[in-house]
Amino acid sequence: MRTDFSENAISAKVHALYGRRIVRSQYEELCRKHTTSEIAAYLKERTHLTEVLNTVQPATVRSDQLESILHKGRYNKYLDLVKYATPKTREFYRSYVLNLVEIQLILQMIRLINIGRTSEFIVSYPAFAESDLRIGLGKLSKVKTYDELLEALEGTEYHDPLLRYRSTDKKNPIINYAGCEMALMNCYYENLKAIVSRTFSGETRREIDDIMATKIALENGIIGYRLKKYYPDMTPEDIKGYMLDFWREPPMKLLDTALRAKTAEDYLNTLKNGRYIAGIGDGEIQSIGLGSQAIRSLLSQRYMRRTQQPAVAFVCYMFHSEMEIDNIVRIVEAVRYGMDPSEIMQLLVII
Repeated sequence: MRTDFSENAISAKVHALYGRRIVRSQYEELCRKHTTSEIAAYLKERTHLTEVLNTVQPATVRSDQLESILHKGRYNKYLDLVKYATPKTREFYRSYVLNLVEIQLILQMIRLINIGRTSEFIVSYPAFAESDLRIGLGKLSKVKTYDELLEALEGTEYHDPLLRYRSTDKKNPIINYAGCEMALMNCYYENLKAIVSRTFSGETRREIDDIMATKIALENGIIGYRLKKYYPDMTPEDIKGYMLDFWREPPMKLLDTALRAKTAEDYLNTLKNGRYIAGIGDGEIQSIGLGSQAIRSLLSQRYMRRTQQPAVAFVCYMFHSEMEIDNIVRIVEAVRYGMDPSEIMQLLVII
């Protein structure tokens, strides 16, 4: 049996991987490319993704193929890291990554059901992770309706949260995607919180709690901001219905005050001035109106540099690696539409 000491390899590997991340100067070079082939060639020759893209022929690779290969490479890194987990902590590492993959696949299928194109699912699902997932991708790929989706998910933790969103309108059976997303993500965080509580203690648990509580508070802050801005007639209670359950008890009185604000800007200022998100600096919280990803990245970077806890380093790395792929995908799309390099840089989250 592995000892807890073996898990230190996770921390060491994660810090090494983080040190090789794509940096601003490399992103600037990528933004100056003119085609997907040029971007793929640069990634293969000049970044840490050389090994991941080893078999790729840049001249012929499509954008969707490039994205799929990058996700597979990230998944392989996860497999390499989790080898060093102890029996006690393996459930946490698995749930943090694979449960989210399962939820993303389910949400993808719901989108396809709503537009009547479920046959496209088989083209894009991550076959490289199939043996590690608890939902059967082969079974999921045969789904045509929401009822069939529920049947495919029978026996999983995803079935009951989705059951209440079954449409009763036979003429217009559109599924409430936003409701399904909130239900699944609440399920994800509820399960993860329970795993963290029974797996970790002391500094490790405190740091994971800080990261996850801040992440959820930021997501809810953005949800509230967007709904106040684009649906100004929504009531505070209606808006709360679209929010995630909190990881830790937030300052509810402050949130209630903000949700009663007349405008999105007033809502945002109330949260900023009231320090709704503890531990985030003044300069960082100014970004909340633009999106939570940059702030989460700053928080992850802060912990990556100081933490001695393998599980915390793992959480930070998995977020950064996902953010890196998102940046590359944005660059590919922006280059395709002929955007100026300086404009593309503004779309990226760079630490």
